[in-house]
Amino acid sequence: MRALPTRPLMRRMVQGALCVAIVALPVRVLCAERIKNQITHVLELFTSQGCSSCPPADRLLAKFADQPHVLALSYHVDYWDYIGWRDTFGSGHNSERQRAYAKAFANKMIYTPQLVINGLHDIVGSHDRKIERLMKKSRLPAVASPVAVTIRRIGDSIHIAASGVEVVPGQRKPMLVLVNFADTAEVKVDRGENAGETLVTTHPVRGWQLMGMVGEDGMQVDMPVSSVMPDGEETYGCAAIVQAVRPDGSPGAILAATQMEIDPD
Repeated sequence: MRALPTRPLMRRMVQGALCVAIVALPVRVLCAERIKNQITHVLELFTSQGCSSCPPADRLLAKFADQPHVLALSYHVDYWDYIGWRDTFGSGHNSERQRAYAKAFANKMIYTPQLVINGLHDIVGSHDRKIERLMKKSRLPAVASPVAVTIRRIGDSIHIAASGVEVVPGQRKPMLVLVNFADTAEVKVDRGENAGETLVTTHPVRGWQLMGMVGEDGMQVDMPVSSVMPDGEETYGCAAIVQAVRPDGSPGAILAATQMEIDPD
C-alpha cells in the first residue's frame, strides 16, 4: 500500500457516487447498448500505473466487474506520476474525489490501492476476503429503496432520470453524478515501479461530473451520446450515481446507481 498525506480539497463541489437503477432485470440489451440494473455494490478503486502495489487490486476489480449487480470503476490518480511514469488515465480530478473520501472517512492519508464500497467503507483494494465481507455487510437496498436512477439512449441522446428521494429538513440533498469510463485497456509501462509490465485496467474513468442536487421532485438530464463516446471507435460506458452528502459536504452513502455501455456504431 502506498500512502500520501491528505491536503485541503481543491474544490467545494461535492464529489458524487454512482446511482443504482432499479429495474426488473439486472442487464438489459438494447441494440448496441448494455444496461446493468439492480446494482447492489458500487466499487470505486483508486489506483495508479506508477504504483507497484496496485496491479493485484486492478486484477481483483476486474473479477468483481463481471458480477451482474456490481458497478466497478477505476479512478487513476496522478500523484505518483513523479516516480517516473505518467499514468495514461491519471487525473487530478480523480485525486480530488479520493481526497473528498479521505475527508468523509477522517483519513489522514490517501493511498493506493484504495477501494471504496458503496461510499461507506474504504479498504486496501487487494484484500479480497475483507472486501467480500464488507460487501456482504453493505448491499444497496435495491428493490426496497424508493430511490431510483435510470439511464437510456434515445437516438443521439442519453436520458438520465433520478427519483424517489426524500429530503429530511436540515439535511443536504443527495447529488447526481455522471461518470464516463472506457471498457478495458492494456498499457505497457516503460518506466517507474512497474517498468516492463503490461497492466490491464477495467473501466478506467475518463471523466466525472456533478449533474446537480436531487430533490423530492427528482431530476432529469439529457445529453448527447458523443459526450460519453468521444471517438466512437471503442466501447465506452457511463454510470449515473445518486449519493448522499454528509453535513460537512463530503460524499456519503451511495443510494442508487446504474450503468450503460455503448458499443461503437
